[in-house]
Amino acid sequence: MNNRADLTEHELLTLLQGKNIAAFDQIFEKFYRPLCFFASRIIHDPVDAQDLVQDVFVRFWQKENLPVTTDAIRSYLYVSVKNTCFNHLEKNSVKIAHRQSLVNTDIEEATILNNIIQAEVLRQVFAAVDTLPEQCRKIIRMSFEDGKKAKEIASELGITISTVNNQKMRGLSLLKNRLSDEGFALGMLLILPGILSHVK
Repeated sequence: MNNRADLTEHELLTLLQGKNIAAFDQIFEKFYRPLCFFASRIIHDPVDAQDLVQDVFVRFWQKENLPVTTDAIRSYLYVSVKNTCFNHLEKNSVKIAHRQSLVNTDIEEATILNNIIQAEVLRQVFAAVDTLPEQCRKIIRMSFEDGKKAKEIASELGITISTVNNQKMRGLSLLKNRLSDEGFALGMLLILPGILSHVK
């Protein structure tokens, strides 16, 4: 890990207020992937979701008065991504149809809240994945982030399919030790389809 990981929250936020690019990078790394997941659940297009989230981060960096707490930053980013996604849907003439699939405003808000909770669970899982041994980390990421099959991973890394599957199981075991039982269970509900569907 680099020195940015050693910053306290106060140091990070102070540097961010001073437009320190390393502090911004740390915020980006912390929230980018879960926000992409959140956006893709709204617009159902992972590629466009990444573009929209990047646009939100650009606007975040350009703000004159940045949020002063981590919770405020988290709230700003999720609300901004939600609004940006809805604007995207409206521009593509599908917002009305999308909203009609939701029975009422309460259900829509509950859906958004549920997506935020899932994204935050994934953020914890991603942080735990980053602490895994190098080979475990690579294989877990290639499995559930890139959607690669065991055969593809084995070919790219120059290892056997058996090694890939063993490292997946080892990685999952280590993740269980690093996450709370509730966090692990919820995280696995989100990422296991991506892992187990690519075992062969």
